[in-house]
Amino acid sequence: MPRVDRRQLRFNQALLVLGTGAALVLGRPEPVWLLAGLFLLSFTRLDPLRRLKGALGIPPEPVEDDPRPHNFARAMGTAFLVLASLALALGHPWLGYPLAAAVGLLAAINLAFRFCLGCFLYYQFRLLRYRLGLG
Repeated sequence: MPRVDRRQLRFNQALLVLGTGAALVLGRPEPVWLLAGLFLLSFTRLDPLRRLKGALGIPPEPVEDDPRPHNFARAMGTAFLVLASLALALGHPWLGYPLAAAVGLLAAINLAFRFCLGCFLYYQFRLLRYRLGLG
């Protein structure tokens, strides 16, 4: 079975909570823009999130787990951050900050209660595909 770095997941969640919290408290879009960029690049070979965790001396904690639900959740969070960034860049804080706050809140829920909404949605979509005979 494939492996997932549990500490990387927790590191990413903590970064989301801190970054979106800073953006909301300071009323500044820059943390949202930075998070959106970091998470977009996390789907490339550069993966600055993995490099940052390593530079901070946080060792990996590989566990046997399917990476697909986690990747789906990260993609959903990234999409919301990109939308939030665009809204903030276009002068629509009434849309940008709530989108960013939703990502931070869901990351905080995952950190505190180990419930990942993105993973849950991934499994629900898989179940729906099965029931529809699509896979």
